[in-house]
Amino acid sequence: MRKGKICCVDQNGGHGIIKDENEQEIQFFLLDLQEEIRLNDEVSFEIELTARGLAATKIHIVSGAELTL
Repeated sequence: MRKGKICCVDQNGGHGIIKDENEQEIQFFLLDLQEEIRLNDEVSFEIELTARGLAATKIHIVSGAELTL
């Protein structure tokens, strides 16, 4: 699994971009999402060759750090 941050979401175009740990921009398609995402969400994902080209798939929001008391 790769990790990155959501840097762009185009609701009208139906796609977005994730910037990964290596500063590479990878597109994803909103129809493929299993969870609701927002800008700057940190996510884990895989890259696959889809009918629309290379794209991030199996995108999941990375859980935040737990608070300790």
